[in-house]
Amino acid sequence: MNEPGITRASLKGRPGARLSLRILAVLAVLALCAELVASPLPWIGRVDGQLYVLPDVFTPAALVGVSRADLERRASQPGGERDFAFGPPVHFGPYDPDLAADGTPRLREAPSARHLFGTDSHGRDVFARVLYGTRVELSAAVVAVTAQLLLGAVLGALAGFVGGIFDVIVTRTIEALTAVPLLLLLVVVQALLTHPTLSTLLMAYAATRWTEVARLVRVEVMRVSQSDYVLAARALGATPLRVLVHHIVPNARAPLLVAASLGVTDLVLAEASLDFLGVGVPPILATWGEVLSEARHHAEAWWLLLYPGLALFLTLLLLYRIGDAFRDVLDPERRSYLDEARPDRPGT
Repeated sequence: MNEPGITRASLKGRPGARLSLRILAVLAVLALCAELVASPLPWIGRVDGQLYVLPDVFTPAALVGVSRADLERRASQPGGERDFAFGPPVHFGPYDPDLAADGTPRLREAPSARHLFGTDSHGRDVFARVLYGTRVELSAAVVAVTAQLLLGAVLGALAGFVGGIFDVIVTRTIEALTAVPLLLLLVVVQALLTHPTLSTLLMAYAATRWTEVARLVRVEVMRVSQSDYVLAARALGATPLRVLVHHIVPNARAPLLVAASLGVTDLVLAEASLDFLGVGVPPILATWGEVLSEARHHAEAWWLLLYPGLALFLTLLLLYRIGDAFRDVLDPERRSYLDEARPDRPGT
């Protein structure tokens, strides 16, 4: 089987999908290295004679509660061993408010050179919250979709291969769960919990949306099970487990890539929607939906709606584009049709 090679070759002919992958990779790197872009603490600095490197990552006890303004004020004091602080370009984190000279938070300030995306109703930097929110959204999506794929793939493969009463139970469970909208299921689960967290949201998503993967894998396993090479393996005396693991599952992995890309999209949108409704993750956690929810009560603060909304829209657009590319590549009939229609195809 040479599907991976076909996938790479086909993606080379789809510049939109390749560009989407690159932009999404840049967003992922920025989210992973958020402390290097926006943080109240420096990349490297000396405080009271002690040198610190990436203190916002390792969180030393001596710098708890110390802000960038405190470090700059210490560095400007004459005498003794001079303190210093260097980097990052944005001097604010996602959780601590920016205080004015009189000690009051800078509430809902419009975008400026000091705050690129403005501040929210608590005086926190919106750029930092959107940046750190990217990490929350993408990491949560990866964890939840991985659990969804594992659970759905196992149950779907067993249902399609074993059949019988087990197939009936899995099929009826799929029908029952898919009959209820995803957002409604998650709202009910989160509302029933005394202290809903991001972990409970991810578990609820994986426990209710494995059905999408299981349905796809079940149908693919049933189709592959009737292939000549599978029948030949059985005739040669291969055990059912060996047939399933070595012959059926590897050739039923195509729908998993499509389901994974679409699952990430669903999770990002669902998490932002729940935060907007106020039943998602704790408000202190920086997420796009949490910033968007503040825009409901402060219509004049347009930046609270614009920037997290653009981040959400861009991410969903990229994920949908990548999902469509995977579907085109992994569907042989659709791939052949699209390849023949390409203007750069040799002979056209």
